[in-house]
Amino acid sequence: MKPIRDYAGYVVVIAPLINSVSGIAIDLFAPSMPAIAAQMQVSDSVMQSSISITLVAYALGQLIFGLIADSHGRLNALLPGMAMFVLASLLAMVATDIQTFLLARALQGFAIGGSQVASRAMLVDTVKGERFMNAVVYMSLAWGLGPVLAPFIGGLIEQYASWRWNFALYAAYSGVLLIASLRLRESLASEHRRSMKKSVAGYGLILGHRGFQCAVLAMGSSQAMFLVWNIVGPFLVQQDLHRGPGFFGLTALAAGLAYLLGTLTNRWLMRACSVGRRMVAGLAISATGILLMAVTPLSLNVPLILSGILVVNYGQGLLYSNIVAKTLMLFPDRAATTSSLMGCTMMLCGAAGAMLTGYLDFDRNLTALMLFGALMAVQILGVIPLRQPVPVAAPHT
Repeated sequence: MKPIRDYAGYVVVIAPLINSVSGIAIDLFAPSMPAIAAQMQVSDSVMQSSISITLVAYALGQLIFGLIADSHGRLNALLPGMAMFVLASLLAMVATDIQTFLLARALQGFAIGGSQVASRAMLVDTVKGERFMNAVVYMSLAWGLGPVLAPFIGGLIEQYASWRWNFALYAAYSGVLLIASLRLRESLASEHRRSMKKSVAGYGLILGHRGFQCAVLAMGSSQAMFLVWNIVGPFLVQQDLHRGPGFFGLTALAAGLAYLLGTLTNRWLMRACSVGRRMVAGLAISATGILLMAVTPLSLNVPLILSGILVVNYGQGLLYSNIVAKTLMLFPDRAATTSSLMGCTMMLCGAAGAMLTGYLDFDRNLTALMLFGALMAVQILGVIPLRQPVPVAAPHT
């Protein structure tokens, strides 16, 4: 096999693609949730809980794989994680009862932890300077493409085939990336590896850092906001607009495109505006979207809710990659551990938000307004301190 001429460039391409698996983990099958619930004879709330289960397992997977990546190397976390995701996708595809399906979803979430933590750490290890900042934007773009394309594709698959083929696509896509990952080289030298004990001790160091705490608030609330439409949208579209999964796929495509456009706008503004100004702009735009939902607060207007979500997603796209870049640079000597804790805490926040969303009764716009308003208040508490330069922690052995 020929050596890769621009290896850093290869990492810049493959790491975002691996990261994109987490972006499709929920969105591809979301249009099929009503059909799966009907086939397996469970309530809508049980099916919506599968998202929370996936996110909690995702959080746990990042913690465990983060320890492996820092103590035994990036590839020892990446490759088993990708292989597990392929197998879990096949298990979900053949599931005939809700217990097996939820187990498969939990295994999928757990496996994503290995792929995402290791790919981010390899990016930190391999790519430096301005190219790293650009690479983080590309990673956010790749993740954003999941919500753009996955629900649309999933809706078409559900409409013309069945939900099982969505999980076949999960397996095929992650299988191709697993093969591509075999060309990656280990990026963590043996002398830089830490014992499990030292890596666990590093969790306290990272969790106690002010900048990291602020980032958790900002990213966790962003994750929760981004999940709302995927949780309630399939049911609102079916029950209130009387449209099928294909139509929901189109609405989710629009929501994802809004996030993607915000990420692209951030890329264009990198040299024209400071990080702080871009983050404040993202907050202001998201707040405008939330206010749009308040036009008819006491009645249910699904198109108005969706319009507000489009604006919110654009603002979050402008905001999110800046927070990720700042966080990953806080502990460059603990890249995998930082990434795992960042992802874990973000997913736990997302799971809590998803669980809350699933229990709310969206019978009027006021529900959406109050939910997004509360999440925005939490995000502001995190973003405002991050506008200022956050000190990078000194290396620890």
